[in-house]
Amino acid sequence: MILTKNPCYAQSLYYKILILKDTEMDSEIRLMPLHSTYLQRHIFLAFITLLQFTQTLTHDTFSASFGRNETDHLALLAFKSSITLDPEGLLSSWNNSFDFCEWEGVICGHRHRRVTVLNLASRGLVGSLSPYMGNLSFLMEIRLSNNIFKGEIPPQIGHLKMLKRLHLYNNSTEGEIPVNLSRCSNLDYLHLGLNMLVGKIPEELNLLSKLTFLAIQGNNLTGTIPHSLGNITSLELISAAGNLLVGTIPVSLSQLKNLTALGFGDNKLSGTIPPSIYNLSSLTILSFPQNQLHGSLPPGLGFLLPQLQYLQLADNQFAGPLPVSLSNMSALQWIDIHNNRFNGKISIDFAGLQTLILLAL
Repeated sequence: MILTKNPCYAQSLYYKILILKDTEMDSEIRLMPLHSTYLQRHIFLAFITLLQFTQTLTHDTFSASFGRNETDHLALLAFKSSITLDPEGLLSSWNNSFDFCEWEGVICGHRHRRVTVLNLASRGLVGSLSPYMGNLSFLMEIRLSNNIFKGEIPPQIGHLKMLKRLHLYNNSTEGEIPVNLSRCSNLDYLHLGLNMLVGKIPEELNLLSKLTFLAIQGNNLTGTIPHSLGNITSLELISAAGNLLVGTIPVSLSQLKNLTALGFGDNKLSGTIPPSIYNLSSLTILSFPQNQLHGSLPPGLGFLLPQLQYLQLADNQFAGPLPVSLSNMSALQWIDIHNNRFNGKISIDFAGLQTLILLAL
């Protein structure tokens, strides 16, 4: 006697029974005694195999009735099970009465009916991030900001090769930034600000060659600013204020020619701002307040950064005169350079700064 779960074998038995019933059954039975143990045993085995096959077929048909991918379905249910508080009851729609593509906060692709966006931002959810999120292989965007997700960021998110945007801003996630995030080769937006993350900024982030937005402010990150960040030439914004970073500002950051915003305020940085940083002519925000930086501002600052809107260098140890060329920075809205050691005569023509909102000297 041979028992098998091979679906191909089951399917062949299924068709054989149909053939016997329609064309051969009567003649073959007449060749054998009706009480034949051989015949009874083989018909019984065929029936059991057919039953197993049709049960499997029924389960698959149920899933297919919604065009459902079972991997995505189970991953979403695992995510739901990790939620301990849902004050708005939005996950009540996450049940088998609906196709999971119709569940609130879930968006699927029209062609393949796989989950492409998970958007549950600002819904008051409390819980942890399920590692099974890493099974949503078509996921392109995760929006979970402004909730209370605790625990570590699952390294399994690094399995999401199609992921482009990861929003985890303003939660309570702990632990280190997963090195595995560097495997999300299509990631262009990474916002982990206002959490409880610790450890160093991973050097491996430089593998994210499409990254344009990196926000990790308001955590407890330590160590130095990785020189390797200068290799992510696609970067347009770096926000890392409000951490515990030490050391100097890497010269390699001056390689980021697309950079429009650079913020490392409220850390423990020392040394000077590398002169080549002032050559990033696309900068609109230059923000290094509340550090231990020193040095002077270049005389031609107003010509080097013509698009600058926010100059924030307060609470450092900068010295020397204020550049007269600041008069030419017509886009300036915010000058906050108080609590430094600047000296000399103020010769800036503030009448030319028509958009200025704040001046703190």
